[in-house]
Amino acid sequence: MNTVMRNFIGWSTGMVLVMVCAMAMASPFVGTRSEPHAVLYLNVDQAARQIWPVKIWSVDGNLTNRSDQGVLWIKPGNYVFKIKLGKVNLADVPGLQRNAVYGQESNELKLSVEAGKDYYIGAKFTASGKWKPEVWKVEQSKQ
Repeated sequence: MNTVMRNFIGWSTGMVLVMVCAMAMASPFVGTRSEPHAVLYLNVDQAARQIWPVKIWSVDGNLTNRSDQGVLWIKPGNYVFKIKLGKVNLADVPGLQRNAVYGQESNELKLSVEAGKDYYIGAKFTASGKWKPEVWKVEQSKQ
């Protein structure tokens, strides 16, 4: 019985490691600048233009566990991002009632990402208090 249990634990641990490695290889995020990549800027202060910071919640249905949500390096490709509002003082958003709760939902953004480009993404509120993510600027990468 002891040997059977050890074999089961060994195989289970091995399978978990294989799955973790496969998930890491399938990640859309890059780890070094030497890989072809685009840059996503999510927290650029654009309050004067009424564009608010966002966070990426998932990419192609897979939750992100990224704590560094200001600037992300991502592989070229087509993605569906689930986006939530970042830190926004809703009292600063023109036209919204101060005691109302807005922006708690997430929205999707479909984006085709090209290597060597910078994408600036933010949230834009409508007069009704709903928001949608938008790419407000695309430029050639500075890096």
